[in-house]
Amino acid sequence: ELVDKFAGYGFNKSHAAAYALVSYHTAYLKANFHEEFLAASMTLDIGNTDKLSVFAAEARRSGIAVKPPCINTSAVDFLPEPARGEAEAGAIRYSLAALKNIGAGAVESIMATRAEGGQFKDLGDFAGRLNAKALNKRALETLASAGAFDALEPDRALAHGNVDQIMALAQRLASDAASGISDLFGGGTTAAPQLDLRPAKPWTPMERLEKEFEAIGFFLSGHPLDEYESALATLGAQTW
Repeated sequence: ELVDKFAGYGFNKSHAAAYALVSYHTAYLKANFHEEFLAASMTLDIGNTDKLSVFAAEARRSGIAVKPPCINTSAVDFLPEPARGEAEAGAIRYSLAALKNIGAGAVESIMATRAEGGQFKDLGDFAGRLNAKALNKRALETLASAGAFDALEPDRALAHGNVDQIMALAQRLASDAASGISDLFGGGTTAAPQLDLRPAKPWTPMERLEKEFEAIGFFLSGHPLDEYESALATLGAQTW
């Protein structure tokens, strides 16, 4: 009876006050630090593609660009890029760890390599510095499909089609280093590793979006219906 009496007011009032305070803090952060708030929210739900899609859509509605994952700038978390004055809108850099087939450990390995030797210059440079034990073929294909290599090679089909070459070069260089071959003429200047890229058939815009969807879990850089936007508008179609 005493418990029942207490439940009539104690639980509800105590939690109402706590939740009201949390709501106030959350609303303040969202209103004044929108990029940071959305980036943190996306990081919190990094494994929930449905939630990430909702947050990305909210960002776009708010004028905040969601930039594709990038091998040179992305990290484990979603990174906010606050607006720099009125001329530039804020943005969010997509997380590498949020991609399919890639774990936080692999991303941390990429970040450590960047911290040690700077940003990657091209696919050959990436292959030469790649930790082949941290990233496998499937992970590299995901990075290519998601656009993470766009800064190194804008043709995603070419990057995707040469994943085997990247892995082979990385493994060969790792084996040479373990055998001491790279130090044979110690003191000399080491030439940049050369990656023999094989030609690849370019992807159509639809194929590019399909590959991106497979890697990310939703359409990030565009939508299959974008090219029909004007026709749909003429027909009075509503977006959802």
